[in-house]
Amino acid sequence: MHYIAIAHFPKDSKSLIEIAARRRSYRYPAAFTNVQSYLDVQGGRAIVHFETEDAKAILRYTADWPEVAFDLFPAVPSEAGWETYADSRVAPPA
Repeated sequence: MHYIAIAHFPKDSKSLIEIAARRRSYRYPAAFTNVQSYLDVQGGRAIVHFETEDAKAILRYTADWPEVAFDLFPAVPSEAGWETYADSRVAPPA
């Protein structure tokens, strides 16, 4: 399954240098594939599009970055995206 993670991290230069250095040599968990990553040019935020079927891989990835706060969202194919969203917004029967 595909996911989007919005990562929020400190903007101070020391933290940014440390995170960038670790990212260059970071080894992703075995069941985790980073499809694409984007960095906010103003700093403090990154968008990561990744794929995995293993919840433990997600937990390991987020635990490897303790100074980063993650918001995770499942991504669905566009053909089914609206139906998935609409189904989740339907109020439960009374």
